[in-house]
Amino acid sequence: MKWIPLITIALAACNASELPTAPTPPPVDSRWPNEPPGLTVLTDWGFDSELPTSGDVPISGSPGWRVAYGRSSPAVRGHAERVSDAGAPRSPSSVYDFVYPEGMVEGAAPATVYYPFTAREVYVAFWWKPSAPFDVGPNGNKIAFLFNGGGGSGGQMFLMLRTDGRLHVLPEYLGDFRWRTPNVNATAPTLGQWHLIEWYAHRTDGTLKWWLDRQLQGSHTDVTNPIPFNEFQFSPTFGGNTGARKRQTDHYWFDHVYLSAR
Repeated sequence: MKWIPLITIALAACNASELPTAPTPPPVDSRWPNEPPGLTVLTDWGFDSELPTSGDVPISGSPGWRVAYGRSSPAVRGHAERVSDAGAPRSPSSVYDFVYPEGMVEGAAPATVYYPFTAREVYVAFWWKPSAPFDVGPNGNKIAFLFNGGGGSGGQMFLMLRTDGRLHVLPEYLGDFRWRTPNVNATAPTLGQWHLIEWYAHRTDGTLKWWLDRQLQGSHTDVTNPIPFNEFQFSPTFGGNTGARKRQTDHYWFDHVYLSAR
């Protein structure tokens, strides 16, 4: 089996104290530095609730989040759980750990932690850490999804750690199944370290952007969909559908998630 792994203006005879004072701009939330202005916060959550272990159920104590599991056994599909990480950057010590067991077959996620909403534009930010080493397999390992109209004919797009070690986005929309590359910066996230991921999409004007550690990675203006966004998912699916298996036990950890929309 093949494995791919920033004028100075001279002011004469003018007292600086007589100059008009410019209005103070609103402060930038340094936690989520690239959030566009005017969006409404939908959820701001630190993964401090225990995860149910089966079914498609609400996460008790969470602000409207749910979790779903596949029908196969945890030994085959993996699992997700709340664990402690004192080094978590935003809201220690609770983080969610998605566990990929050795031998896990492509096409599945250990679990899906998701949040329903309705909007034409969305900004999401979260902290993410992949284990080191990490087996991306021949097709990469997905990180998160945005759905339109529940998926299906409405479509979806996902953010993925691909085999080149960079973050890419693939829209799966009617007439648009083309990878959007990190065309501004192509930074390889360091395995075993926490990274801030930000992701913004506007379904009508076509804007799609994503950032890694506050640095813009990809910026595109041609990703449109007539159907509103209606769900965000941490459904970190391993690979595609070639039948490849995980060669080792891997982890994705997530610490805090922030979602705003309009």
